[in-house]
Amino acid sequence: MKRLPSRRRPGGSGRLTLRTPSRPRTLRSAPSVPGSGQLLGQLRDAEHELTDGTIQRIITENTTLKQRVRQLTQDNRTLEERLQAARSNNRFADRRIAQLEAQLAEQALRR
Repeated sequence: MKRLPSRRRPGGSGRLTLRTPSRPRTLRSAPSVPGSGQLLGQLRDAEHELTDGTIQRIITENTTLKQRVRQLTQDNRTLEERLQAARSNNRFADRRIAQLEAQLAEQALRR
């Protein structure tokens, strides 16, 4: 049987009680996406009793993945800003090159 987090009893006795699910949880149908059958199979496998160590490992891994997503999002934002700056610099360089070419052509016509 799965263990749920402890909760204090109403009435203020200060004792902790272990909550247990009153009925088994059921899976909701997943949206139609490729591979959803495989994911449902993994969820069904995960429904079996989990040890405290397994739960802690999953929580730790989830936290690590969330931090990684935040870091990748920040890195992506930084790279997008650098790309935008590089494109701006490139447009400036293109305009400057066009001006210099025009000056050279004008000087060549004067001779």
